[in-house]
Amino acid sequence: MVARHKWLLLGVAVLSFCLGFGLTVWVWKGTPTVPEPVKVQEQLGIEQGTDTSHKDLSLDESPDEPQLRLLSEADLVQTVISESGQVLTTSTSTLPEELVGRTLGEVRSIHPEWRVVGFSPERLTVRIPETHMEALYGHLSFLGIYEGKVSVFKGKPEVYQRLVRVTGIPISGLPDFEVRNLERGIPYDGDEELSLLLESLKEREE
Repeated sequence: MVARHKWLLLGVAVLSFCLGFGLTVWVWKGTPTVPEPVKVQEQLGIEQGTDTSHKDLSLDESPDEPQLRLLSEADLVQTVISESGQVLTTSTSTLPEELVGRTLGEVRSIHPEWRVVGFSPERLTVRIPETHMEALYGHLSFLGIYEGKVSVFKGKPEVYQRLVRVTGIPISGLPDFEVRNLERGIPYDGDEELSLLLESLKEREE
């Protein structure tokens, strides 16, 4: 009788072991592998076509990183943007004295109206709303060139310009030095001075 109970207990133990082992194997094979977070992010970046190496200049500078400063020989590239987001003009000039040696954060403090899209010791690239440029330079006027003819502009040469009207004077008939002056922009003050300038240019036509 005792021997029968021993065999019965042994059978139950073996059966339990087999069931437990089989259940463990089934669960282990059926559990999906969770990808590493870094690989998931990389895959999302590839699928969405994002460039993870690009540094967004809208973010603040990290205090742990060495801050770049603008050199005295750096260029300032200004792009004027309309309210609809259209590029109106792009100009390149020497860096103003007030920005020499400045960091990105300092430039933003001095010119909060600028949107900095490029910053390096040799070049500062910004986008400026047309409304701001109009407020600064809209009261100024100059003569320039548009489609091969002498034209009247509002604004400041090589910084901001808005076409007012095109005259009937072609630059092809003007002396070279006058063409160069028009390319740089000839400022004037008032309608009387404008009339004198246009009359002088007409007299110099070949």
